[in-house]
Amino acid sequence: MNKQTLKVIQNALQSEKELFPLNPTWQLLHQQYNIGRTQGTKLEITSQDKAELLVLVKEATGIDLGQTVVTDFAAMQREQILAVALDEKLAGQAVKKNRLAVKALTGLALKMNGQAYSLPPCGHFDIALTDLSSTAHSCILIIENYRCFDRLANLHLDLPTDYDDPLVLFRGDNSYSQQAVRQLLANLDLPVLVMADLDPQGLLIVQSFSNVTGLIGPCLADLEALLNDRLKANPGLYTKQSAGCQITLDNSRYDLIREVWGMLKKYQAGIVQEYWLQNGCKLIVHKL
Repeated sequence: MNKQTLKVIQNALQSEKELFPLNPTWQLLHQQYNIGRTQGTKLEITSQDKAELLVLVKEATGIDLGQTVVTDFAAMQREQILAVALDEKLAGQAVKKNRLAVKALTGLALKMNGQAYSLPPCGHFDIALTDLSSTAHSCILIIENYRCFDRLANLHLDLPTDYDDPLVLFRGDNSYSQQAVRQLLANLDLPVLVMADLDPQGLLIVQSFSNVTGLIGPCLADLEALLNDRLKANPGLYTKQSAGCQITLDNSRYDLIREVWGMLKKYQAGIVQEYWLQNGCKLIVHKL
């Protein structure tokens, strides 16, 4: 039985009514377990039927619907649901909900919660947001795309002293929550650097972080040369994204964002950050 079926049954158990619309859930229960009697477009469920449903659910799922509210499942983790049910998949919390992917720069220790950890160059630490309470890193580096996060050791980063030991975070995807990243930034309240695609959406991502102090990318002369190279620049990024980003970027409060946006408009193209893995381009901090 899935959660929807359990909700339908529990609603009936809590109701004094005996006639219920013969929807697909009731049709299936009637056919599979011979529960109730059809009356046109409705199904009659007597007090005896309700007692039988209570026993049926208990035997099939381990759930006592007289004691457990199905809607509570939404807030449960898989191990918590096993205290009231047999199927851990009834839990509402996604397994990777509010998880973070974190690391340090290659050769440096990952410092959090008063401990220091050594990781392999292409490894990272998977941790729940609630379990990361503090860090000894002086700033945070957010990387938009996973490939660059994973292959951070292959990037040529030239960071100034005040940013040379960041806590590195993957911005998130379907597995890692972007909202968890933003909540961690609020919790730690540290300067934020962002490495994003240098396209219209990427610029919006950079300026979306309240504590952002720098954009990671090539120097502007190198960026212009890349945008002017038709074998490297991607005009599709500009064509697809520019219309929805133009007003916001035209009015950005950051001079640098407006300057880079002007370059994208001039060449009507963008550059994805994975390109830095291919050509070893030196990346610097553009302060905002």
